[in-house]
Amino acid sequence: MYRLTDHRFQQAEGILEEYRALLHTNFEYSTGQFENKLKECWNVGYQEIKDILIDLIKRYPRFRYLALYYMQYQNAAGPVSEFKITLAEQYGADYYGSDEYEAKKKEFWDKFKKNASENL
Repeated sequence: MYRLTDHRFQQAEGILEEYRALLHTNFEYSTGQFENKLKECWNVGYQEIKDILIDLIKRYPRFRYLALYYMQYQNAAGPVSEFKITLAEQYGADYYGSDEYEAKKKEFWDKFKKNASENL
């Protein structure tokens, strides 16, 4: 499993801040562009990005919403399996796919939108 080392964080801090600002002002960003910039910055593939973004939430809460947005929307067919546990935990649902999951997800992102400008 790949980790977000201090060195990796320093390499990508500008990218993370740029996309964090986009999310907080526009409530969305291009997950494909974000992913490509990180892959180039860290010289890693898609699989490694998944592990690193899970670690990002744990180590740098400032980028929690940025990472969760990526996890939720990077795949048109829905979140990949590696992200489902993290998403359910962060949304406060028992598990991904539970009866409450969609309502908890909506509540989470509605609250983010309401408070996004305060957290910028």
